[in-house]
Amino acid sequence: MAGIGFELQKLIRKGTLFSTLKAFMFGSILSAGPMILTVLCIGIIGWISYGLFHEGILRIFSVTIVYTFAFSLILTGPFQLVFTRYVADKHFTKDLQDVYPGFLTSSVFIAGLALLVSVPFYSLMKVWVPVGNLLVYKIFAVLTFVVTCLVWQLMGFVSTSKEYQKVAWSYFFGTILSIVLAFLLIPSITVAGGLAGYCTGQILIAVLLYRITTKNLDKRQKWTNTYFSYLRKYHLIALNGLVFNIGLWVDKFLFWEHFKESNGTSFFYTYNYYDVPYFLSFFSIIPAMAYFLILTETNFYKSYTAFVKDVLSQPLLLIERKKKDMLDTLKEGMRGMLKLQGITTLLLIVFAEPVLVFLGYKGVSIWLFRILLVGTFLHVVNMNLNIIFLYYEMRKRAFLLILLFLILNLVFTYISIQMGIRYFGFGFLAAGIITTSIAWPLLMQSMKRIDFYIFASQPIDSVVKIDKKNGRQRSRFFSKPGWWPGSNQDTKPESYN
Repeated sequence: MAGIGFELQKLIRKGTLFSTLKAFMFGSILSAGPMILTVLCIGIIGWISYGLFHEGILRIFSVTIVYTFAFSLILTGPFQLVFTRYVADKHFTKDLQDVYPGFLTSSVFIAGLALLVSVPFYSLMKVWVPVGNLLVYKIFAVLTFVVTCLVWQLMGFVSTSKEYQKVAWSYFFGTILSIVLAFLLIPSITVAGGLAGYCTGQILIAVLLYRITTKNLDKRQKWTNTYFSYLRKYHLIALNGLVFNIGLWVDKFLFWEHFKESNGTSFFYTYNYYDVPYFLSFFSIIPAMAYFLILTETNFYKSYTAFVKDVLSQPLLLIERKKKDMLDTLKEGMRGMLKLQGITTLLLIVFAEPVLVFLGYKGVSIWLFRILLVGTFLHVVNMNLNIIFLYYEMRKRAFLLILLFLILNLVFTYISIQMGIRYFGFGFLAAGIITTSIAWPLLMQSMKRIDFYIFASQPIDSVVKIDKKNGRQRSRFFSKPGWWPGSNQDTKPESYN
């Protein structure tokens, strides 16, 4: 997303308070748009439906969306992350004619997987409460899942357009359409109508994002096998995307399985005592996500590319200077993000009770909400550190750290459930503390030799020539066509002549 980050920085450079607020508003929408607008959409649809039918019936609508979000993220995570790498590489090597066929191929593949998962799921699911029209409900539940998966895939494509305003308006118009159609359809076909309205709005978002991101691409070629070769080549990145999203949801899965609060169906289980404060706490990380998008990643990207360009050709003194600049930029960006998120989290911890009352959540556990606020703070730190590891092509280390978080979250959450309600949330918190305490020192230690990692990981042929006049050997280094900084870290240089 650094491409959009550069565009948003132009707003900040204007130097006015309004332009800075505008930049962070767009940054928030672009980094967390689906989460923000979907929760807003669910809340408004619930409000306009109040009194029309029993609250338990409406819960099926919101739970359907929650399950759609959870499993669409898990399903698309591996493919979306690799696709982002695919697009970045094609832009770097100027092979732009391969971008659209890669997008189309990956999108059709993901849509097929989404249908393969959702059709049997909803076909077998039994519903015990009236939803207006069961067939309509199941059809739009499947469509919602497929479209949401495609929206996640498009999110990996958005920064290539740099038209952040159009992207933000796409989310806005799609959300408005979802609300209006739900308002019109709920009185007649209840839950099925609400889901149909929501799904139609998501389809509009997907169509608008597609038009924005592909309008300047060469569409003559439709399909390519290159994307699947990327899945094989960058399997650790794919596993990273899968494990990251499972790790994010595994504590909820454990609570759902243990307490099994039924929502009128044979498959949908929730646990409101944990779910509600957890989802509310996740809104607290929006400032950090916007800051990382606009400042941390964008500034780091500039210093990172300047360093990589010099590491293969410039004198050691200049390389060391660029390396120091890169490290300083990274530390400054992370420090700024931590300050902003730390202040946000601290204020929410102090004023947790009035905030929850204002939002209409009086019954939410203040104690659990505060624990989860700290846990989400650490989670956003780990998420951003993971991105930095991937920038440096430390794919194995990034994957192992995410796997560690998944295992710790699973084990500690299970233990907290056994220990009782007072300890709920400590599993997620402990997993974040341990992972962060390992990830940051490991990154700093790795950075000491980052010039060696980048230099030695290239498939470089050294051609030694003899300068007969001076009687000295001179070396020239050539990299293979289509090289990418650190792209072959897991292999040794092909030849040393």
